Amino acid sequence: MTNRRLAVPLTALLVAGCASFPQVDAAVSADALEPGYPALMPVGDLRAAAAARAPSPGATTLLADAGAGGSPAPEIDARAARLKARAARLRDEAVIDAAARERLSETVEIDEQDI
Repeated sequence: MTNRRLAVPLTALLVAGCASFPQVDAAVSADALEPGYPALMPVGDLRAAAAARAPSPGATTLLADAGAGGSPAPEIDARAARLKARAARLRDEAVIDAAARERLSETVEIDEQDI
């Protein structure tokens, strides 16, 4: 008897879950479904655009610290230089030592009875 009492509400919930809701589907505009992604630009072009644009009133900018001909973002340049140096160090370092490389290059044999 309790199974029958549960079956009817559960069936109603399952049927309701399969129904479509046109008012919700219509609420999303076509523009939202097909967003336009911004174009990728070289960093040099972005920096030139940032240097040429007048800052909004009351905004804190890095351009004030750059001076004439300087970088508009010296902190970003410093971080980029640190990351490039770190990448160069990682490329030069051996990830695994010679003994581990030798061990990894050995063939592994498995008996069929071990499987």
